[in-house]
Amino acid sequence: MKFKFFDEINSTNTYLRRQLRIEEFEVIVAKKQTDGRGKRDSVWISNEGAALFSFAVADNNSELDEKITIFTGYIVYEVLKNYIKSNEKLTFKWPNDIYYENKKICGILCEKVREHIIVGIGININNTDFGMFREKAISLVEITGKIYSVQNIIEDVVSAFENEFHSLNRKWENILTVVNENNYLKDKKIVIKQNGKFLDKEYKFLRVDRRGNISLIAKGDSDELKFASLEFKVI
Repeated sequence: MKFKFFDEINSTNTYLRRQLRIEEFEVIVAKKQTDGRGKRDSVWISNEGAALFSFAVADNNSELDEKITIFTGYIVYEVLKNYIKSNEKLTFKWPNDIYYENKKICGILCEKVREHIIVGIGININNTDFGMFREKAISLVEITGKIYSVQNIIEDVVSAFENEFHSLNRKWENILTVVNENNYLKDKKIVIKQNGKFLDKEYKFLRVDRRGNISLIAKGDSDELKFASLEFKVI
């Protein structure tokens, strides 16, 4: 495991995307990102004190694109459980976030670049300034009252990822069980967005399936719907 550190960078994912030669599991770490991104180009507040890092893995698995984000969320979830006593409040929110109660503690962005997939992770650890997202975000220090080594947590995540990555297919059913049993959307009603508008119809979360899709069912319907990508909100 090799590390490259930056005090400030536009985005650790962008840095790796621009490299002509990508080395697997070389970890790019930033104290601050000036152009942090989430899924669908949403903003990620990237202040010092957070774990902001990216690394790449070889894309030599035909199903890796479908599984990688779920797998990364599972790894971060398992690592954070070691730091949070009340870890029953820690949940996975499909497709790429980890929540504590009703607030986001981690976001993940995986991107295909040539023969690699870049895994970008942002975890709120010692940072407490979330700007406009104050009511929607939380950090480890706020949960436990303790200051942590950001470097140690990054190493924990990357080591756990690397150790389990090569057995991903074999362990996939067990990973899905953990993700579904500890899902933020469990027992919640959601509405979905289509053509720029949220629909009136309410849906219930069923599961994340083997392909990493979300399965939903509407009240009164007998057929479930599956989505690989979806904009929605909890009501």
